[in-house]
Amino acid sequence: MLDSLSPANLWFIAGVVLIILEMFTPGFFLASLSVGTFLAALIAWAGGNDTWQLVGFIAGGAISLIALRPVMKRYFEASGAFTNADALVGRTTKVSRGAVAGERAEVKIDGDIWAVECDQDLTEGDKVQVIARQSIVLLVNRLEA
Repeated sequence: MLDSLSPANLWFIAGVVLIILEMFTPGFFLASLSVGTFLAALIAWAGGNDTWQLVGFIAGGAISLIALRPVMKRYFEASGAFTNADALVGRTTKVSRGAVAGERAEVKIDGDIWAVECDQDLTEGDKVQVIARQSIVLLVNRLEA
């Protein structure tokens, strides 16, 4: 079956396989190599011989490793972007289940129930303001009525 495929098709298929494999690996290494395979496929399609295809693969892969990989890694690195949960800081709400200081109480914000901690005793109905978020627990201050 491989005999019926042209070199351009083989290079192109290799490039697609590398792109698919890149989805399962970090670092953009395989994606950089796929740039070389697509360049080799283009050279093969234009009628270049095996030597030029190999040179295209090496050059395209090397250039993308040097130039494209650092740019893509920087672009896709975790940037410390805020999440929806971070938007809860500063919000005020009422306590739905109270607790003593240091224990976890509960509040309801936008229909979601959150565990909260406070350095003061909280009773049901107390008004609190979210001052910080630690993972899935909100830190709150009790507001005076």
